[in-house]
Amino acid sequence: MGSISLFNTVDNLYNTMQTTADNTAQKTAATQPGDKTSEDDSVKLSTTAQAKSMYKQGQSVSTIAASLGTDTKTVNNLLGITLEKAIEKTLETTLKA
Repeated sequence: MGSISLFNTVDNLYNTMQTTADNTAQKTAATQPGDKTSEDDSVKLSTTAQAKSMYKQGQSVSTIAASLGTDTKTVNNLLGITLEKAIEKTLETTLKA
């Protein structure tokens, strides 16, 4: 019984690999040189641009840091936030309340 199960597993693995190879071949054959794909239309933002965009959307520095896989000190540097600016913003927010 064990050898039949192993055979079925190997057979399933082979079929999966063959299907993947066939799909890749079809995509490659369907794409002609000079054709645009959805990947051509995407833009990769720099870490600084991502941080600035997220900050403008109202996300906190700690949330941005977690999303970018970095620490808050790095995000503060990317955004140009100094200790003085952070204190000033905190005071403004506190005084408004």
